[in-house]
Amino acid sequence: MSLTKRLEQVLESAEYASSEVYSARESLPDYTANESANATMSQAESYLDDAIGDLQDIIKKIKEL
Repeated sequence: MSLTKRLEQVLESAEYASSEVYSARESLPDYTANESANATMSQAESYLDDAIGDLQDIIKKIKEL
């Protein structure tokens, strides 16, 4: 399997993970007790968004070679 295809698979997995984190965060009841969990999931979503952007950039650059 080529490096580009493998990176595209990793990107797809990261996109699915980001979607799951978003869904989990949105389905938390709005209680003060959930603020910490909500903040943690929000931060995880942010890290995944950064990783997705980086992977998209890497894939684009590899395809330009």
